[in-house]
Amino acid sequence: MYAERVHGVFALFISASLCAGLAQAKEGRTPRTVFNDDAQMLMEAPADGATAFVENWLDKELAAVPFSTYVFLAATPDICTYETKAGEVYGDRLGDKFNSGWAKGIRSLRRERTDALRIVCRHMRSHGKEVLAAIRMSDTHHRSLAAGDPLCPQFAIDHPQFVIKQPDGRTNETALDYSHEQVRRHRLRIAGEIVNEYDVDGLELNFVRWAKHFPRDQGRERAHVMTDFIGDVRKLMDAAAKRKGRPKRMTLGVRVPESIAACWLAGVDIESWLKRGWLDYVVVSTWNNTDPQLRVDDFARIAKPAGVDTIVVMGNMIGSIYSGPPTILDRPVAMSAKHKSGSYLAMLLTESEARGAAANYYAWGADSISFWNVGIHFGSESTAAPEQQARMARWTSAVRSSKQVYQGPRTYRYLPMGKGMATRKPPIRNYPWYDEGRSPLGHVSSPVLTFDKDQVGKRAVFPFRMADGRDGERLTGEMTFWVYHLQANDELRVDINGRSVPLDKINRVAAGKRRGGLPGQRVSIQLRDCPQLRGDNELGLTVTPRDKRPTAPYMEELEVVVQSAAKEKGATRRAEPTKIYIAVDSEASR
Repeated sequence: MYAERVHGVFALFISASLCAGLAQAKEGRTPRTVFNDDAQMLMEAPADGATAFVENWLDKELAAVPFSTYVFLAATPDICTYETKAGEVYGDRLGDKFNSGWAKGIRSLRRERTDALRIVCRHMRSHGKEVLAAIRMSDTHHRSLAAGDPLCPQFAIDHPQFVIKQPDGRTNETALDYSHEQVRRHRLRIAGEIVNEYDVDGLELNFVRWAKHFPRDQGRERAHVMTDFIGDVRKLMDAAAKRKGRPKRMTLGVRVPESIAACWLAGVDIESWLKRGWLDYVVVSTWNNTDPQLRVDDFARIAKPAGVDTIVVMGNMIGSIYSGPPTILDRPVAMSAKHKSGSYLAMLLTESEARGAAANYYAWGADSISFWNVGIHFGSESTAAPEQQARMARWTSAVRSSKQVYQGPRTYRYLPMGKGMATRKPPIRNYPWYDEGRSPLGHVSSPVLTFDKDQVGKRAVFPFRMADGRDGERLTGEMTFWVYHLQANDELRVDINGRSVPLDKINRVAAGKRRGGLPGQRVSIQLRDCPQLRGDNELGLTVTPRDKRPTAPYMEELEVVVQSAAKEKGATRRAEPTKIYIAVDSEASR
């Protein structure tokens, strides 16, 4: 239903859960839980019986993962997986002999006089699911304007003058600049075709793939162009709903980069879109993984006054982009079969890690979860093994509500998400950002603490956000971190939020049993021996090596496992979200 507009100016300290509850009570709704599907079934569909194959695939997803809203990839935005006339059907340009990627399934369904988007709409709606078509606003998996690349649109080949001119001089940019009216008009026709010709409930616009809409140094400057574009999308959707006689407006969701700062880099003025009442939900999204450090509250503060769901992406991967050492030795099932190096890159999400990340999201204002990169694992891929499907079913079920999160242990795992990004700069990849320590979306990630000669004897800080313990409750569990190239006789002092941890409470052993390939120390502290936590915490480390060495010690991974939390006098229940400051003004109703 339409989000109610809140008038007047007021500012209250109110819990995020209460605010969300009020908005939902007004609208008589519950938050959406979103499931993203990137059309993997088209890559695996047989030549005969493709419709039944797709329906069976959808049934497996329905049985495994709890969701209310099914988002199917329809356009990238110029290359489409449905039978488009406004855009370009994947693979058709390359002729009948081309049978790779989505082409095989698209053509099999065409012979059966249908397409995947029609099947998804019919089948999922029959199961009571809301069905949205996903449009990737600037996918550039193609690294050149090559006619032989099925992901490269003919529109870009025909109009190279519309390609973004990046300030870094990269030679492999293929993204189109929304500053050009011709680009906007072409892509609006595709969106209009979907909402008018298909029985979808709306659209999800994906601004994360690949977050390149303008030159990367002009995102904020040109954001007004994208704002006008979103207004046009809303208008065409409202017109389609009226033409179809729908009693409710069509849903418009957006998937946006993982921080407000990263949104501005992409030319996304999310606050303006919310204030103008155009959106029905916002998905806060990392590039491809699950990160417990997301600043969900920054989005909740502006989404909740608009009555819009704040949803957080959880990907099937938890690991960072870095593929070097250490070797991960303690995750027999939760490792990707596609990444044989055993690095951070191969780390898959466990149930306990999912609980920890989701505890943070709910505590800081999230209404629900969006599942990303789960739908590709229900076929014949090596990552779709039965034990992997069972793992995904466990973790997706564990985070379906804030209450469910606290029904088992929570593992908060913090990894160097931006490590190794500089090695992927153009022409290797064409991410919008490739600065070391940042995500591909430009978001500043968790740090790597290096104790070189300038840092010897000085306190270094590792920030970590953690829902458990923020209200003063005593915790049972363990904090663990690794300091590579730290020797047993080196001095190590630890503090939490500026309060020292006694040396006799710090356990240090060789790093090799859980993390291999690098010398160092694994450091663990029982949570009962930790100084009080406060939500947004600092782990302070001071390292003083006993002698000189060619490689400086460094720390980059923190793990906190919470087995249970005991309520103390004066402490609120651990499942209640922390309080956030929400300011609402009359502009929210405009």
